[in-house]
Amino acid sequence: MNATSTARPFIRGIVISSCGSTGRVAESIARLKRLVELDIFDFVFSFAGVFTVDSLVVPALSRFVENVFVYDMNAWTALERSFGEDKHALNSSPVMLSFAQYRTLPDNTRQRIVDTRLLAYSNFKDARPWGLDIYQCCCGARAHDMVFHADGKQFFGRKWLKTKMKTTCMRCGQMRKQIETPSWVHLCDAENLGRVWYQWPLSLPQLMDIGITR
Repeated sequence: MNATSTARPFIRGIVISSCGSTGRVAESIARLKRLVELDIFDFVFSFAGVFTVDSLVVPALSRFVENVFVYDMNAWTALERSFGEDKHALNSSPVMLSFAQYRTLPDNTRQRIVDTRLLAYSNFKDARPWGLDIYQCCCGARAHDMVFHADGKQFFGRKWLKTKMKTTCMRCGQMRKQIETPSWVHLCDAENLGRVWYQWPLSLPQLMDIGITR
């Protein structure tokens, strides 16, 4: 917390320094989100990669905590200004944040809304298109058995998500071209190429967009 419970406003957050299923499995994510929905915490942070490298993620994690509790940033902005600006940290592991936001209604009352997002680094070379290491071929081959490349004209700056993708499956040999970025992949506000975010966990239609059908 950034203040005592008697000196509102104060922020209640929890940082879960684990990886693997914690921030990747839908059931686990739902439980973490529930902690925010029940107003126990204002945000819950977790890594969402298969593994983490302490020396790479600790500096960004420290900046995130500092941004929230020292500089009084809202949790999502604090994440973009820490992990979103640290290519090496985000490339080593995507991060999940479930957080509460407030919306002012016409009658001037505030509505508490809970959102859960994944912040990731898009890296074709390392088989993580749009930050998704769960991408699959229609034959069932996983991303590490596929090759990803930009296809056609490459865009940069704020338009880099318009760059289309080409995939080649090393298992079945299928090649797909001119694959557009899904509409649910959003550009990160940080002025850095490759940073994206989307709602987490992915819905069934979204999973189908990246080849997961079973």
